[in-house]
Amino acid sequence: MKIAIFSGSVPSTTFIEHVILGVASTNEVLLFGVRERLHNYESKNIKCYITPKSHYKNLLISTYRVGLLAIKAPKDLLKLIKVIKKYPRVYDKWIWFTKFLPIILYRPDVFHIQWARDLEFYWFLKEQFDIKIVVSFLGSHINYSPIVQPYMGQIYKEVFPLVDGFHAVSKAIALEGQKYGANSSKIKLIRSPIQETIFSEYRPPQKHKNQPLKLISVGRHHWVKGYKFALLAISYLYNTLGIECHYTIIAQGSPSEELLFMRNRLGLEKLVSFQKGMPQETLFKSLQTFDALLLPSLNEGVANVVLEAMALGIPVISSDCGGMDEVVLPGKTGWLVPVYDPEAMAKAVLEVIHISEEVLQRITQNAHDLVKAEFCAEHSIQQFLELYDQVLGGVITSETRAK
Repeated sequence: MKIAIFSGSVPSTTFIEHVILGVASTNEVLLFGVRERLHNYESKNIKCYITPKSHYKNLLISTYRVGLLAIKAPKDLLKLIKVIKKYPRVYDKWIWFTKFLPIILYRPDVFHIQWARDLEFYWFLKEQFDIKIVVSFLGSHINYSPIVQPYMGQIYKEVFPLVDGFHAVSKAIALEGQKYGANSSKIKLIRSPIQETIFSEYRPPQKHKNQPLKLISVGRHHWVKGYKFALLAISYLYNTLGIECHYTIIAQGSPSEELLFMRNRLGLEKLVSFQKGMPQETLFKSLQTFDALLLPSLNEGVANVVLEAMALGIPVISSDCGGMDEVVLPGKTGWLVPVYDPEAMAKAVLEVIHISEEVLQRITQNAHDLVKAEFCAEHSIQQFLELYDQVLGGVITSETRAK
């Protein structure tokens, strides 16, 4: 099989890179998009067909690709030219043409779209070229994009019934996809793959008496991550209960003016800090210097950082959003609190502070065992391969079908 795993960027997110490497162990993987940074893949099964950001390089490479396609499949070139006519400006026609061109030239058997909203641009691959389409339900593009951008919801309703297969990271997000017409018989629940090496880094948490609890959150600076509610929880602990906790947010980019303003007005400058994103290996080492991970999100599929924290042995306090209740089981694998409820979040932090080391270690061991059993990379990759096989065969029959 020739599988295109498409996110638009090369390399992509950690989760998608895990899928790429796993699928490439037995199949050819095609990567299309722009190169975000230098990255070499050791596997010969991974083929990168980059669309250069430089207009000059793009012109040279696209001219070469046009020549190849004209020789290999001239009718496909003509169909592609017709496809881009819908774009109003000449510049847009050229940009989209150069993005679509390598896909048509190297033509995968399956085009796996990671971000559902990209269906708006790439649906023609099925309509015009009969390429099988698989769509992932990962988070924001299903949970809130079609709500805040209604036209996306309308597009989903038009094309989801015709998509060949879906991958859902949680039962909750599978149900969200069904609201827009995704057929439940075509949705396969595949847990996010966690690399085996992470599990070997597990360390039982230690209680540090007479020291402020160190809390950590990791994720992009975006309203859906709910950081302002975490700041309100820290404020409640400090300003109302007199409990001092140190809270760090690690995220790409700069914190919003709202967060900076809140930190100042709540008097939390010495308790709340912001750090820029870091490479995964560095992040894992950093995570293990904290006492608990806080996920105050308003919506998630299943947050990868929570899974990684569980694998490493870090206690987790999570908001009850999306599919988080499928992994964070109250009293068993972590603490689950209502969304938009900083006081409940603060009370969960208090429980972590006062709980015995023995009980804390039992909870983190349970969490570690759950993630290792259900999010093993080897098992997840096998399920992706089954999904692609079934899409090409026309039927999704696995027992892991999302219901």
